[in-house]
Amino acid sequence: MKLLIIAIIALLASVAIALFAKDDPGYIMVNYGSWTMEASLVLVLSVGIVGYIVLYYATKLLGGTLKSPLRMVAWRGKRKENKARMANAQGMIELAEGNWSKAELLLSQNAQAGEMPVLNFLGAARAAQKLGAKERRDHYLKMARQLAPRDSIAVSLTQAELLIANGQLSEAAESLKLLRQFSPKNETILKLLAKLYTQMGEWNKLIDLLPALRKNHILTDFDLERLEQMAHAELLKCVSHDISLLNSAWHRTPRRIRKKESVLLEYSHALVGHGEGHQSEELIYQVLNNQWNDELCYLYGIIKGNNLGRQYKNAEKLLRKQRTNPVLLLTLGRLALRNGDLQNAHSYLEASMHADPQPETCKELAALMEKIGEQEKAIEYYRAGLTMSVALPTQAQQLSLPTTSNEVIESRSGILLAAQPQQA
Repeated sequence: MKLLIIAIIALLASVAIALFAKDDPGYIMVNYGSWTMEASLVLVLSVGIVGYIVLYYATKLLGGTLKSPLRMVAWRGKRKENKARMANAQGMIELAEGNWSKAELLLSQNAQAGEMPVLNFLGAARAAQKLGAKERRDHYLKMARQLAPRDSIAVSLTQAELLIANGQLSEAAESLKLLRQFSPKNETILKLLAKLYTQMGEWNKLIDLLPALRKNHILTDFDLERLEQMAHAELLKCVSHDISLLNSAWHRTPRRIRKKESVLLEYSHALVGHGEGHQSEELIYQVLNNQWNDELCYLYGIIKGNNLGRQYKNAEKLLRKQRTNPVLLLTLGRLALRNGDLQNAHSYLEASMHADPQPETCKELAALMEKIGEQEKAIEYYRAGLTMSVALPTQAQQLSLPTTSNEVIESRSGILLAAQPQQA
């Protein structure tokens, strides 16, 4: 169509030239040696225009013919690229749908032909992990690292995530520690390390990581506070068997964290086990005076402080806010007994019994009756406590020292987990 239009334009131009020069067509003579050519100007111009057009398209046709093999190669390459792109897209869909075998096949076979081979190899590695093929997973990760050295952080992070998911925690920890040296402020690296140390029970390492989490604003204040409390509480539990390690871990605990209930409970519980409960007596009172906790109050009655009179008076001050609390009344009964105030000890223990009958309260009352020589009443209290323990095993449980359970801590950042087997 284009050629036809050009031909028509050339024809019209020739006609226009002929009409313009009909009265005087001009004359051209070319003489070269013995050779002479004569023609009108109009004819020469017309032939020149037509010849130029023919020569132009002939050259273009010849060039296209010569370039056709190259165009064929380019077309095949483009077709192969489009095919690989479609295969990779389908591979990602299969990966998202959980079709691991198809996803691995599509992503691995077409990885290097795609636009972003690193992502394809990483996807293939995830699929291989789901299939339990560790060797193929590591091979894909190695290929991804070789293809894009500049993206080594992304590859290493994926590798660490896969190792964690596969339970290879020590290897993941080493990988992340090396990676952190190259990118110390990377949010994903720090989050993964926090999650990993929590799973492994590496509380010392988690505590060492806390300043970086705080400085780089990796977690919300809420999550960071919960994580810090858990780390110090679990560390205290880990070293509770050794009084020197316990005190060392306590001195390492920030002052604001020492007043947290879970942390103070672990420390005080361990101290009582070593017969050193007096070390936390004053701090327990300060915490109870500001925020009530039944478990801490119970421990306060077990602890033998350095000044029994002061300890007793401090406990009585707590009655202002907790006048009918059965745990506080039991604690006061014990402290009154320890201070020789038998009359008030009886009153406090009876009040605790009235508020919440417990076998342990009966035991304390029985011991008090024995001390003042009331054997029959002592027997009655022993019998009452035994009856409660046997008849109501679910409602009348003996009060015991608190222990920290493996509680799942809600986290907005997704890294706080249930406490795992502890390590120092």
